[in-house]
Amino acid sequence: MSAEKEFVKSEEQKWQRMNPRSRELYERACRVIPSGSTRRSTFYRPYPAYFARGEGSRVWDVDGNERVDNFFNAAVLICGHNHPTIMKAVEEQLACGTALGGPTEVQVQLAEILVERWPSAEMVRFTSTGSEAILQACRVARSYTGKDKIAKFEGSYHGCWDAVDISVAPPLEKAGPPMNPNSVRQHEGIPEGVLRNTITMPYNNAEAVRETVRRHADELAAVIVEPAVGFCSVLPREGFLEEVREVTERYGIVLIFDEIVSQGVSCGGAQELFGVTPDITTLGKLIGGGFPFGAFVGKEEIMEPVLRMPETGRPRLSFSGTYNAFPVTMAAGIAIHELLTPEAYGRMDKLSLEIQAGLRGMLGDLNIETHVGGLGRYYHVSWTKEALVDYRSRMTAAPRIPNHLQLAMLNRGIYKLGILCTVTTGEDMEKILEAFEESLTALKPVIREVAPHLIS
Repeated sequence: MSAEKEFVKSEEQKWQRMNPRSRELYERACRVIPSGSTRRSTFYRPYPAYFARGEGSRVWDVDGNERVDNFFNAAVLICGHNHPTIMKAVEEQLACGTALGGPTEVQVQLAEILVERWPSAEMVRFTSTGSEAILQACRVARSYTGKDKIAKFEGSYHGCWDAVDISVAPPLEKAGPPMNPNSVRQHEGIPEGVLRNTITMPYNNAEAVRETVRRHADELAAVIVEPAVGFCSVLPREGFLEEVREVTERYGIVLIFDEIVSQGVSCGGAQELFGVTPDITTLGKLIGGGFPFGAFVGKEEIMEPVLRMPETGRPRLSFSGTYNAFPVTMAAGIAIHELLTPEAYGRMDKLSLEIQAGLRGMLGDLNIETHVGGLGRYYHVSWTKEALVDYRSRMTAAPRIPNHLQLAMLNRGIYKLGILCTVTTGEDMEKILEAFEESLTALKPVIREVAPHLIS
């Protein structure tokens, strides 16, 4: 038996012994839900743990297993589970009602906070999800400019709607030339016409961006970019974001920063950190304090004329949503901003640097050569020797190792790797590093077998 098959067999057997109740729920779920799960990010083999509750930096599953959370619902819970300040604000709002059917003071208060915190924010529009925020931001840009096409970057995820579900993870045989990538459907069901209106560019390549934008300047309504890609595993080269800002400004194209993930790196997100201000910023995840949330913020000259509600007639764009500015979410968002001080971000930065140093030390002790990096609360192991710079460099990572490592860490009390929160403790850090060392030791024969170039 190969080292990889032996490792997988051993870890799956441990998993099944630890999680019999989750297996029962998974089998029930598969009878009524395709694959037994509604989210790819929470699905893994042989079957996912079904959660029962969370508190602080820990989660418990239906089998009673306690794990240190390093996922926090894909970065949503930046203050951990059931934070008392957030729960108190939510309970107070619940006592007043849920979906009241009219504007509320809490939505005004949260909008004022966002305008104060975000460099690009002069006006705010709330949505129910981040995907909706990006959809609406792109339509605002199209209405404002009178042009149809948008440009995005290869390897970036901007939600699950047609125009941006393009070239998120294209097979390299279909991806086209590195300087001028093809626009490739991420999934079936996206019409051919959508591909004609979405242009794909390579991230971190200023020359290619300048040429693509120049060539399509008369057609481009917007360029949308994650300032740091893939949960901040790919960081912008020095000057790259400035170049994107300059060329979009030169041709009158709306620049949209998707900060739904990178908003977690500072009070004003990556745009504050890198000193580059877009025209529109899309937000989501953590600002809702664990409740469904999305928003886009931007310059008044773009937002106001497009979204104005006239006394007679129709606005140029109307985005109706029953749960837009949901009062419970607004209250949670206000509370979370009380907690997200510069000091809170500074503490997460410090913890992230400490854990990165610990991971590098363990990898070095085991003679495994791979890159460890991060930004703010996010950290990662790339399973390549060099830092990631774009989608194509991400594709050089050794396959299957991340999935094997995840299962080993789950068996040792850690739920995923890569995201910290304000209530992550020193004890959590010790447990993460201890589990990583044990998992990596068990995994080393597999790495030697499937990725020998990473063994020194």
